[in-house]
Amino acid sequence: MKITLKAPAKVNFFLEIKSKRKDKYHNLESIMQTVSLYDDLCFELLEKEILFECNDKSILAVDKNIVCKAIKYIKEYYDIDKGIKVCLKKNIPLMAGLGGGSSDAATTIKALVMLWGIKTTKNELLKIAVKLGADVPFFLNGGTALCRGIGEIITPLKDVGKLNIIIVNPRFSIPTSSVYKKIKWPLLNQKKVSTIEKIIYNGLFNTKEAFKNCFNRLEEFVLPYYPKIVEIKKVLNRFGYITLMSGSGSTIFGISDSIIKIKQLQSELSKYKCKIWFVTTTKACSIKI
Repeated sequence: MKITLKAPAKVNFFLEIKSKRKDKYHNLESIMQTVSLYDDLCFELLEKEILFECNDKSILAVDKNIVCKAIKYIKEYYDIDKGIKVCLKKNIPLMAGLGGGSSDAATTIKALVMLWGIKTTKNELLKIAVKLGADVPFFLNGGTALCRGIGEIITPLKDVGKLNIIIVNPRFSIPTSSVYKKIKWPLLNQKKVSTIEKIIYNGLFNTKEAFKNCFNRLEEFVLPYYPKIVEIKKVLNRFGYITLMSGSGSTIFGISDSIIKIKQLQSELSKYKCKIWFVTTTKACSIKI
């Protein structure tokens, strides 16, 4: 038996760091949104063996990649004696703030529940997901959500509708840990998520004025060290986009309520040799238990 699933990328409409925890993680408030940039995963049921293939050779090591960790964890937790073959086609860039690895892990959990016939609950899967990574629980449902704690406390929000977004990746990665190490306490002028949360709740997150409430605290610890990201943001701003770094970078996304001159924009961005995707927001897709 085979199934093929898509693992979506995400952007952060809002990200504020609330406090540092004793376990060295950080408490945050973030509004996350899945978008139509996908990794493709094909799962094939096997008798016993665990096999993994990927078009990106840098993540082939079975003991290191998050997909194989998800398989191992689910297999041990539920005492499964069946096997699986996973073929992963990576389209979402690595360590880019788009949550590609976390989305792959969440998609793998969904596939294993179906193929291995696992009897479980959504709450149980959320507890498993957070052990794999802070963003993994969000991707079990996707859509638009407010994420608190380290990202594992999830409140689904009203669907924002179909918004057009440009994603620009500068073709280099930024390790998340290196960004969080740069945070200087205390953080001044902390932003409240309630403003943008209310806009979304009222169905008004669809204008340039509304988009101006987007915020990412981590920009102040990334932009001073990466002038290429700053230049990309300036180009997008000139074309009418409200721009923001996604997660801890390096990817920038732009959101607009007007028609953009795409060919001119692509020409302007070509000098930076970046990767560009024109995507839309996507709705939640919960796991079937």
